[in-house]
Amino acid sequence: MGDEENVKRFASAYNLIHQERAYRFANLNDPERAGFAEVIIPSRSDMVGQTIRQFAVRKRYAVEPVMMFSKGEEIRGDFSDRPILAGDTMIVHGLWENTSGLRTNADFVVLTPFTVEGTQNPSKSWGAGLCFLGAIGLAMTGASISLAFFTGAIAMVLIRVLTIQEAYQAIEWKVVFLLAGLIPLGVAMQKTGTAAFLAEKVMALVQGGHPALILLAVAVLSTLFSLSMSNVGAIVVLAPLVMSMAQIGGLDPRPLALMAAVCAANSFILPTHQVNALLMSSGGYRNADYYRAGGGMTLLFLVVVVPVFYLFYL
Repeated sequence: MGDEENVKRFASAYNLIHQERAYRFANLNDPERAGFAEVIIPSRSDMVGQTIRQFAVRKRYAVEPVMMFSKGEEIRGDFSDRPILAGDTMIVHGLWENTSGLRTNADFVVLTPFTVEGTQNPSKSWGAGLCFLGAIGLAMTGASISLAFFTGAIAMVLIRVLTIQEAYQAIEWKVVFLLAGLIPLGVAMQKTGTAAFLAEKVMALVQGGHPALILLAVAVLSTLFSLSMSNVGAIVVLAPLVMSMAQIGGLDPRPLALMAAVCAANSFILPTHQVNALLMSSGGYRNADYYRAGGGMTLLFLVVVVPVFYLFYL
């Protein structure tokens, strides 16, 4: 595979004869049949300590490792003979049916979701749809969203829409561990009073200032807190402080509390929000990508929200 001119140059350099024939690698250019997948090497993998060449990844699985990351850094150059470390990440390209061989092997953790053509079973569509509607119905009756959809997932396993192994493989474990680390951080900030201390210090700086400055301080604080704790936790900390500040400054506390709630959703700059985290693995994004794209979005959010609340709500 490659550029036609490069192929001709290669053939000329090695005295090969170019034969016109049907393109044998068409499937590799079909996104329904092939693509890139992110693969992590777990500590239990037999590949740890070996190289890609020694483990014969290309020969065994017919996929091509095209990029390698170790300890958060990209490994440049030829990495075929570099010893693999636990936690190393490979980006491989190949047919989905070949990549599925990695997914069923304990030596690899495949993070990219994909479906192998021919594995879908239309007869299970009704069962999956009913479970999904049932989960939505539970959520609408007052049950928590997490409990409602977890119930729907269990129902799919029980009526054999999917196996427990397929359900396990569908979980974005990177997101689970990211949020699992984020939740205790947010709880610690609340329990130790760190969040309240920071909020009080910032509010003291803007106390007595122009109302627009107070609005901006509330928006920035709410945005920053949403990056390290849940949206609800951010509002729990900020709401009483914001209302007290409003009363001291002679302002209506309701718009300030509403602004804190709105700006708690301004979490674009880091993949700490669940939605952003879910996109991280499947999109192959890094924190730097969120800085670049989310930084502008965060500023735009603040530039729009603060004037709107100042002009129409305060």
